[in-house]
Amino acid sequence: MGKTNGREIAQRLARAGAFVTLGAALMLSGCAAPVDPAETRESLSDVTENPTPPEAAELYDAELHPEPVVDPVDCDPYLVVTARGTGEPSQGQLLSPVARAISQARPGDVHVLDLDYPADTDVKEGGTIGVRTLIDVLNVQADACPDQRFVLLGYSQGALVVGDALAVPDARMVGATVGAVSEEALDRVLAVVFYGDPRFVGDEEYNVGSYDPETDGLLPRPEGALDSVGERLRDYCVSGDFICQSSLDFDEEPHVEYYSNGMQGDGAAFAITQLDRAGTELRGDDEDRETPSPDPRNAD
Repeated sequence: MGKTNGREIAQRLARAGAFVTLGAALMLSGCAAPVDPAETRESLSDVTENPTPPEAAELYDAELHPEPVVDPVDCDPYLVVTARGTGEPSQGQLLSPVARAISQARPGDVHVLDLDYPADTDVKEGGTIGVRTLIDVLNVQADACPDQRFVLLGYSQGALVVGDALAVPDARMVGATVGAVSEEALDRVLAVVFYGDPRFVGDEEYNVGSYDPETDGLLPRPEGALDSVGERLRDYCVSGDFICQSSLDFDEEPHVEYYSNGMQGDGAAFAITQLDRAGTELRGDDEDRETPSPDPRNAD
C-alpha cells in the first residue's frame, strides 16, 4: 500500500470514530516465535515466588544511578516503542507490523524503536532492565524533543514491562527501584497497545477480545494501576491464552493467535486514530473533536 493510501485510511478512521481491522489492507501478520508454555509460566511465576531481588534492582536503581541509561534519538513527531515478548527477535516480532502500519499512516514522521532489554526467561532481571530503559527513553525524549509524542506497544513480557513502567513503583511487579516516568512524558503518550499481557485484569474497561472478564492474567496488576493512561490503552486478550487468562491448559496456540486474528490491525487502527485525534485537538477542530471515542468492547 502506498503512503498516500495509508494516510487516507487513518483520516477516515479518525472521522468515523470506527475501531476497524486493518489486517489485510496493511498486510499485518508475521511468524510466531516458538512458545514453551510450561517454561514461560514458570519464568513468570518466579517473579512472585522467589523473594530474592534481581541484581538489576541495584544496578538500575534510579537513586543510586540517576544518569539515564539511554541517549536521545531523533526528534521525529512520533516515537513508536515496541517491547517484544519472551524469546522474540527484534525484527519480525508480533509488534513489527503494527509499528509499520503506524509509520505508513504518518510517512516520514515516525521513529520506531525496539526497546533494548533481554526479553528472556529471567523476567525479574530482564524486566527490571526493561522498565528502567523505557522510563529513561520517555523522560530523555520528553526533555530533548518538546513536540514529540509517544506510542507504546507491548506483547507478553513486553506488555508487563511497558505497564510496569507506566505504573507507580508500588504497583509494579518488577522495577520498583528504577524511577518513574515524568508527568510531562506521560502526557506525551498518545496510545498504548498490549497483546497477551501477563498483568491483565479481566474487568478493566480498556480490555479487548474474547477473554473471560472474571479471569485475570498470571500476574494481575492492582486494579486501576494504569488509570493514568486508561483512555489511551487497549489490552488485547483471547480466550484460552494461558498468559493473560491464567489457563492451566498449556496450549500455546491462543497466546500466538494475535499474529493471525486481526488484532494487530485493530491495535494499529486504534493508535492511528489516537494520533489523528491529538492532531485535531491541537488544530482546534471542534467538529472532529466531537467524534465519540471507539468502544474496544465492540471490537471482537
